[in-house]
Amino acid sequence: MAIQRVTVLEFAPTADEIWRLPHHDRDGYARYDAEDGLLSFTDTAHHAKPRPEIVTTYAGGKATNVARVLDRLLTDEDQLQVELATFLPPPSEGPLRDLGLGEMRGTALVPSTAAGIYVQCLQLADLTRVRPRFEVVDELEEIGKMQTTRRCIEITLQEGGGSVNFSPRIVWSQEAAEAVQARVAEVARDADLVVMAGAPPVWEAHAGSDFTRNSFYAKIMSTLQPDCQVSIDARGQYLSECLLAQKTPRFILMNTEEFEDLSGFWRELGDRPFPGTLLVHNERGCWVWNGKLPEGEDPFSGAEHFPSMRVPEVYSTIGAGDAMHAGFLKEWMAKECLDRAIVYSQIVAAISVGNEKATHGVDARTVDDRFTQFWSEDEFGQ
Repeated sequence: MAIQRVTVLEFAPTADEIWRLPHHDRDGYARYDAEDGLLSFTDTAHHAKPRPEIVTTYAGGKATNVARVLDRLLTDEDQLQVELATFLPPPSEGPLRDLGLGEMRGTALVPSTAAGIYVQCLQLADLTRVRPRFEVVDELEEIGKMQTTRRCIEITLQEGGGSVNFSPRIVWSQEAAEAVQARVAEVARDADLVVMAGAPPVWEAHAGSDFTRNSFYAKIMSTLQPDCQVSIDARGQYLSECLLAQKTPRFILMNTEEFEDLSGFWRELGDRPFPGTLLVHNERGCWVWNGKLPEGEDPFSGAEHFPSMRVPEVYSTIGAGDAMHAGFLKEWMAKECLDRAIVYSQIVAAISVGNEKATHGVDARTVDDRFTQFWSEDEFGQ
């Protein structure tokens, strides 16, 4: 089935900020101990107050990262409609309920919390070909311990060598999870492919409920149309129930650490049929199982291996898995050729880690130029 409509689901709306802290007695003091892996930001001897420089701010979240790279890979020739659906809390009592927000690039901002509006503005500023869609769910109201949006701050040393990330958890209630699941059925009704990435939010499941954090993605898949395919990148505990469900993902992506954490699970599955494709990646490349699952004893033995692309200098591996996910989907949807899609995804990941802008530094022309050169010389070339 040709894929024309794609819906990327973002359950963890995030504003990411990168701060850079200099080593300076007056404007900030930082030290990185590489041997012990310790990073310190204060110095009581100098009484210096850390004053970091804000380097950049952008919309975050793993699903949003995938959408951002897709946005940079799509061209006018691609006949794809890609939508990033973000689930947001309602505005609290007060002026935010009646705020006239207007629209940008044909997408209307919707009343939400101040953090929710901030995320909307960041997404709209960052996406040109992927269309943002904002879904306010009343049950996501931020009361009590509920935390439905977050601001992540990454502090890096100006001289390099160390960083620390502050990333609050997204916390829902059982009612919020059920309400979002119901909304997904409406949002993705016409989608040919649904994309999910990252860990689901945390909530305390009601006693006796089979709708838990671990079953969240499987429950989401159960609401989709029978012919809607699913591509998912998440840790093993959220994937196991997906593989046991009646509707299984078309594509599953994970890194080797996550894959090895499931070693016992592969043995339990045995010869269970799997009509999809599993892609496991790290800095050495990508291992692929197509139309089958790994065997329990030596799970890597049955995979086809695609070596990673050479990168002269690695700037940052943050977002490399998301870049690979987006690259794979873009090329798969264009040609439906597995080998091409994997090679293309490896090139996208290499470009992401090989420039200081990470996923923001990916662009279609650079990727296509490198892919054309590599594909014509590679053993898979046609």
